[in-house]
Amino acid sequence: MRKVDKLGRIVIPRELRKKYGLNEGTAVEFQDSGFGVTIRAQNCFCRICNRPVTGAEALPLCNGCIMKAVMMYEKEKNG
Repeated sequence: MRKVDKLGRIVIPRELRKKYGLNEGTAVEFQDSGFGVTIRAQNCFCRICNRPVTGAEALPLCNGCIMKAVMMYEKEKNG
């Protein structure tokens, strides 16, 4: 159970932040379900292939595109 402070803020439990990749700066949206409020992390998308990014990544890129970039760099470096 969490309480709303006088500015309307709440603290999301650490376990849930970790589970859902809610890092500092993650955009969230609030939805009125008619029975309460649902908080959802807004989906981030890879800037190269437009696949969803979980938010756990440090860059706005999916793991697949990061790996492709690393492989291209290694190929050029050793090429």
